[in-house]
Amino acid sequence: MSGQNPPVPDESPPVLRRYGGRGGEERRAERRERLLEAGLAVFGQAGYHGATVRQICAGAALTERYFYESFANREDLLCAVYERHMAVQQERIARAVLAAPREPLAMIEAGLRAFLELARESPAGARVQFVEVLGISPRVDRLYRNAIENFAQLLRGWNTELQQEDAAYPGDADTLAVGLVGAAVGIASRWLLSGFAQPLEVMLHTMLTIFRGVWQQTQPR
Repeated sequence: MSGQNPPVPDESPPVLRRYGGRGGEERRAERRERLLEAGLAVFGQAGYHGATVRQICAGAALTERYFYESFANREDLLCAVYERHMAVQQERIARAVLAAPREPLAMIEAGLRAFLELARESPAGARVQFVEVLGISPRVDRLYRNAIENFAQLLRGWNTELQQEDAAYPGDADTLAVGLVGAAVGIASRWLLSGFAQPLEVMLHTMLTIFRGVWQQTQPR
């Protein structure tokens, strides 16, 4: 009607609707978690190149719209799955090492046992870690190299804390630590691809042969 002021728009912030007592952000986080779990299962079974967004969404019981709500593409999901598995692995190893006697060889054995136990417990995670992240893209390559370097630095940190490293050691201690991590990954990868044919104790003894030998060679004389 002429002469009346137009209605003033409501500038108050929108209220997030809640469904079943859960807000929008909580439901989005739950969907992302379901996609991570489905991604781990599909990558672990079909492999990265054999996996499709449709398969992953079917595993999560979500539509593709919700996949792209959380991830740009399959590679983005692969990186998230890999990073989460590596975080679980690092936490498991650190917990085992901290619970072991404060003696270098006992700590080494505890850490390697936790590493192997998780691989056997989560073959899908082990496949993502040891097989599916290789040769995907420069981004994934950097993620993989960073994980190797992080574990190598963890080894160096424990060694330094125990003050067992020979200051006169003529080699490159950082490269040696990377080599040890590479040896552990190579052995665990072969174990995975064999279907865990050998008992865990055999794999552990094999790894300990390498780690103990290196530790003994780097001790002060």
